[in-house]
Amino acid sequence: MQQAHTAGRWLSTVHRYSYIFLSKTFAEYGIGQGQIKFLMILFEQDGVTQEHMAGELNIDKATVARAIRKLETEDYVIRKPHESDRRANLIFLTDKAKGIESIIKKEMTHWTETLTHGFSDEERQTAIELLKRMADNAVKEVERMEEVKSNETAE
Repeated sequence: MQQAHTAGRWLSTVHRYSYIFLSKTFAEYGIGQGQIKFLMILFEQDGVTQEHMAGELNIDKATVARAIRKLETEDYVIRKPHESDRRANLIFLTDKAKGIESIIKKEMTHWTETLTHGFSDEERQTAIELLKRMADNAVKEVERMEEVKSNETAE
């Protein structure tokens, strides 16, 4: 396979331009592209833990904590103690975040439509399903590599 035609190359291009689009689109709101995914989770289910978000997005807890801290600083979320788990906080949207929910969802829909321009409905759904499978494969492979390395250092 030629280097120019790898999945990684095209995924990298989509990622870079998504970063640019989201950064420019939400700059006026003080929201970086890295915080959008957390708001999207909270729009679906308000009042979840940071651990839930980390699992949902397959990212480490430290990254979640930084993003939530930024959103908290910008007054888009608040933390409230978890009633049954003293170590955890629940993250809730503020009225400020709820006030821009429709704008964020509209722009995210626009970006998905931009990325899938010229696709049939079936192709759009297939592309999303294939990307999800690729993401799942990537997560599994990195976890496998970490497990192998952990086993080697334990021996």
